[in-house]
Amino acid sequence: MIRKVPLIVILGSTGTGKTKLSLELAERFGGEIISADSMQVYTHLDVATAKATKEEQSRARHHLLDVATPAEPFTVTHFRNAALPIVERLLSKDTPPIIVGGTNYYIESLLWDVLVDSEDKQTEGTPLKEHRKQEDLDAMSTTDLHHYLAQIDAGSANRIHPNNRRKILRAIEVYQETGQTLTKKLAEQRAQPGGNRLGGPLRYPHIVLLWLRCQQEVLNVRLDTRVDGMLAQGLLRELREFHNAHHTTTVQAYTSGVLQTIGYKEFVPYLLNHDQNEDEKIEEYLRNHSYKLPSQKELQEEGLPDGLDMLRNCCEELKLVTRRYSKKQLKWIYNRFLASKDRQVPDLYELDTSDVAAWPEAVYHRAETIIESYRKGMECEIKPMEKKEHPGADLDEETSHFCATCERHFIGEYQWGVHLKSNKHKRRKEGQRKREREQDIKLSTDQLLAKKQREDCKEKDKGEGEAQLSASQVKDTDKAM
Repeated sequence: MIRKVPLIVILGSTGTGKTKLSLELAERFGGEIISADSMQVYTHLDVATAKATKEEQSRARHHLLDVATPAEPFTVTHFRNAALPIVERLLSKDTPPIIVGGTNYYIESLLWDVLVDSEDKQTEGTPLKEHRKQEDLDAMSTTDLHHYLAQIDAGSANRIHPNNRRKILRAIEVYQETGQTLTKKLAEQRAQPGGNRLGGPLRYPHIVLLWLRCQQEVLNVRLDTRVDGMLAQGLLRELREFHNAHHTTTVQAYTSGVLQTIGYKEFVPYLLNHDQNEDEKIEEYLRNHSYKLPSQKELQEEGLPDGLDMLRNCCEELKLVTRRYSKKQLKWIYNRFLASKDRQVPDLYELDTSDVAAWPEAVYHRAETIIESYRKGMECEIKPMEKKEHPGADLDEETSHFCATCERHFIGEYQWGVHLKSNKHKRRKEGQRKREREQDIKLSTDQLLAKKQREDCKEKDKGEGEAQLSASQVKDTDKAM
């Protein structure tokens, strides 16, 4: 019997237990873990980025943690080019690579041939327009960047939302580094066997996808608790050391690289307005209160350390951003693996991590069964999730629309159609019509009043003329007499 060695991919929102399962599966199947997290590639911020601890890393070999300094650029292309050789080497030794992380487009770059090489040489004979230096691009507003993209790659400008700075910069980068537009590159990938609107075919024939899911209410509590736990692990001290070494006064810098890390940028207001002495007083307060932040009511008490209220606000913002990001991750997984039309997609297996006490049976044992069945080429008793075609799968997803009523951009016919049917749009449209009707009525009224005034003026002028004529006639009569 030929045993298949699959590429194991663990998907899931932040806080669902991806690290825990990756360690268990690495120990069970002798695998090695490849981190697919765009922030964990950087040194420092171990607590803020929730890296596997040193003890956890000792249980299985990890790759692509701490491979770049905060001063170095590290893009999805860097990740893809670093990860693919590791995957190939492991598979050649019959060692299962285990991909784990929350940066979904990193994972996508490994599974599908979807990205272009930043290292591609410029196409010979291709006349490039004047390049913009990186510092010039960083200083440009997102609106100006989109206008610039429209000049060099109209197709991408039409396809990418005007507010999506990361994708706009990526499209510009492709053109400036390869001499070809992203539109042309994607068209070439789609033309390959197995390619579609999202890019090229699958890279590997044997893939096991495990999706860790959790009830949203449970996950929200788990994420909030996680933020509180970070304080006990030394988050404040870690943030201060990093901030002192790497903070910048350039606003755009906080939208790229490690400075955009969820868990750092939310604390920048506190870090800018308070110093290390205040950190130490807050640390002492937190130690004495089991690292529990005060409630809004408790903040009114006297004698609290300066900055504690701002730190609490930063923590609340981090909780909000983390919950929002977890929902975004869910949406991506659904659209890429369950609702993609005409795309090569591996089977996706769902594992419910809501009940921590049920983990051994509900998560680990099921994952073990799925992988072992695949390795042996046997039918698995656990069935993959059913594919569900997206309701807008047959509609053009690369057409840009602008709603003048709501002043919003929409990419794709489906999103445009949904917007036009939405109650919010209808209310605004009706409000616009009402204002236009009122304006028409006012205009009509003003026109009628103006007409009446003109007629009155004419009557007045006519009356005055007749009066003057009568007076003249009387005067002439008097003279004649």
